[in-house]
Amino acid sequence: MVESMQETLEVESCIKRYPWLIQMVTSKLFHELCDQHINKKRCYFCCDCMIPPLCDQCYKRNEHKDHTTIQTYRSSYQSGVRKEAISKFMDTCGIHTYSINSFAIIYINQRRENGNNHRHRNNVTRKCQVCEWELDAASSALFCSIECKFRNTLGSQLDELMENSSSEDVEPVKKKRKHIGGKGFHVDLH
Repeated sequence: MVESMQETLEVESCIKRYPWLIQMVTSKLFHELCDQHINKKRCYFCCDCMIPPLCDQCYKRNEHKDHTTIQTYRSSYQSGVRKEAISKFMDTCGIHTYSINSFAIIYINQRRENGNNHRHRNNVTRKCQVCEWELDAASSALFCSIECKFRNTLGSQLDELMENSSSEDVEPVKKKRKHIGGKGFHVDLH
């Protein structure tokens, strides 16, 4: 109980010091196409501005030059951040670490969304304590993502914080597809 209380205080303190963490967890625009640079995907988060994610062109503009930014990576249809980058701002203890192109990353959002049963088997020995995503048996991790760690510690308070964080008023840009003769052949137009 004391350990749980201390963990709650640590997470709450972390969120108060770095309110952008909630904005980052809330964002659904990572790796969507930028509305200003139509062929670029949003893979940077500006911690100072707390605006929707930026593509590399928006990121390189002078207005973000001296800001704290975190680059996101895409793997298994999920967005993650380098563990060494996010560890400067929060305790990543208990969050499963994945290796992507030889970099240690942790996922931002819970791995199991909307009833997605991928890697959700009953005979698995290690599961995320929140969403029950299968974790590596050799891992001592308790959570599959930053969101799950926050959700475990804060419970419904996380939902309130996420609701109260400024909402993204930017719609993802959809790729235009053109059907070119033949069966099922499509070309992405940028």
